[in-house]
Amino acid sequence: MTSGRIARVWFAACAIAFVLPLHSPTALAQEKVALELVLALDTSTSVDAAEYELQRSGIAHALRDGRVISAVESLGAGGMALAIVQWSGPGKQVLAVPWRQVLNGRQMRVLAREIEAMPRKLSGFTDIAGAIDFAVHSLQSNRFDGERKVIDVSGDGTADGRNPSGARDAAVSQGITVNGLIIHSVEYDLGTLARIDLRAHYTRFVIGGAGAFLMEVEDFDGFAEGIRNKLVREITGPLFAAAGAKPAL
Repeated sequence: MTSGRIARVWFAACAIAFVLPLHSPTALAQEKVALELVLALDTSTSVDAAEYELQRSGIAHALRDGRVISAVESLGAGGMALAIVQWSGPGKQVLAVPWRQVLNGRQMRVLAREIEAMPRKLSGFTDIAGAIDFAVHSLQSNRFDGERKVIDVSGDGTADGRNPSGARDAAVSQGITVNGLIIHSVEYDLGTLARIDLRAHYTRFVIGGAGAFLMEVEDFDGFAEGIRNKLVREITGPLFAAAGAKPAL
């Protein structure tokens, strides 16, 4: 075989090796799970260091709770895939805990330890729309294919700028449910009106999709109990999952 022919054969083999992984069924396959869940955690400036710690430890505590573990184990084959996003102002979102598949209590406890060590990465304004957009992209680009896809947005304030309803509607159009957990922050609370406004903001502009719901806690001290109850409800699934179901508060 001439050197020219050897070279052509070698280049052809390299081209095949380069193209095959991009188009092979194995490369494109996604792992089936019952639920893909993003916990979108508010780290804006209104959340101080102690309040961030209450959120971080609250999630870890919830993942160790027997009711949450039972809910995950009841999902059966595939279990749940979970990730944590930290978010604040425009362009400030980060995948703080990458996607993890969990099927049982042992894996939940391992994930809880990882979350306890999760450093705070962001601060700034409050861009809920950006948080939803980032979470949607993370759901679309991970290695899992969930029967249900849910974004869990928690926060202690309304959006500073862009109305989040557009991002919410885009997520819902792709079969994603957006739920909310609002935290009434004492130092920024202006009384009953502030509470009503925050609740109304999340109801009108943030939550949406099949079986979407909103929960609230009185302060950051109540976050652990709130996120535990919310996780049980999200993991076990909505009572009325028909498309277009009205949000349940």
